[in-house]
Amino acid sequence: MNKQVGNVQLMQQMNRLKVLDFIRRNPDASRPIIAENTGLSLASITNTTAYLLELGLICENGLENVGRVGRKSTLLRFCATEYDLICIHLNDKYIKVAYTDLEGNTKEKIKVESDNSSPKETMAELQEKVSSLIDRHGRERLLGIGVAISGLILDDSRFVMSSRLKWKSFDIKSALESATNLPVFVDNVSLIKAVWYFCQNSNDVKGNTLFVDMENGIGAVQFFNGAISRSTLGEIGHTTVERNGEPCFCGNKGCLEAMCSPRRLLSLYESASGKKVTSLSELDRLYCENDRDAIYAVSECGRYLGIGLANLVSLFNPSVIVINTGDFDGCPSLIREAEDELHKRAHPSLIQKLEIKQTQETEDNVIYGTAFNLCDRLFDISYGNNIVQ
Repeated sequence: MNKQVGNVQLMQQMNRLKVLDFIRRNPDASRPIIAENTGLSLASITNTTAYLLELGLICENGLENVGRVGRKSTLLRFCATEYDLICIHLNDKYIKVAYTDLEGNTKEKIKVESDNSSPKETMAELQEKVSSLIDRHGRERLLGIGVAISGLILDDSRFVMSSRLKWKSFDIKSALESATNLPVFVDNVSLIKAVWYFCQNSNDVKGNTLFVDMENGIGAVQFFNGAISRSTLGEIGHTTVERNGEPCFCGNKGCLEAMCSPRRLLSLYESASGKKVTSLSELDRLYCENDRDAIYAVSECGRYLGIGLANLVSLFNPSVIVINTGDFDGCPSLIREAEDELHKRAHPSLIQKLEIKQTQETEDNVIYGTAFNLCDRLFDISYGNNIVQ
């Protein structure tokens, strides 16, 4: 193949992926609208959408509803049912494996309770469940496997360190690819939740936004210029906020997630009061009743969380912070204490217009986010086996 032909084919593939990406994110878009937003000519859009229709990745969905005179344009939307994915969520409580369409709609799911097994034991269980799904549904339409895990992901999805799972290092990607002969992408679960949140709230997310995930540790994800910033590692939970603080699984002391964990919150109250509470919602109730020891425990942990948030504001200067309350959903008083500490510590000019929102992302949302993120990866121009050629 000569260089000129190769360049033409590469440009053609890039245009096809650009159009597919726009339709995925903007259901029921007409060809003129796609042309206007992608910068491609209408003739190019016509050829490109014909190719994507033939592949089954998009479908026609009626005509636009406009009052103008003249021929109405056909609406196009992403067709999620032509191909399949396997989406996996791993945490310290369970292994969840779902066989889904391209939008994360589950056709079958398997959920297995976890007991902090070793990486090898977990992988053996995972491979068995994945194989059983493939046996039942087939692999002809299966494009790939996405894994969401609480932990530090490095080296192109290969290295995983998870304080929640008590794993120091494990290569999930290679193990699953070897067992299934399918492409596997592993991502931090906080990034997956952020992908789904921003996908569902794209009209409300403007400018520079941070998603702070307070479930299974503390992670931070940046949304900037209309996309997730994958160059930001987001391990805010393993930044030091107390030099000689609580020990953390990572081997350090005084990490943010160790200093304001649910375990420490309950432990502080028990140490101060001599009484034991079994849930954060009970502790929050005591705080609201002006219980001195509950106020001490919540304000102590909330102060450290506020320090972490203030550090994020100083680093990223966000216009919006979205907090997934996660493990602290039953203790809103801690979030309020953290916000108060943030406003005390951050420079006034950085928080003058700062908006703080809260959300609560569910297990199902993780599967939807994994599917959406996996499609982003599979339909990326740099991925060699992309079905969009």
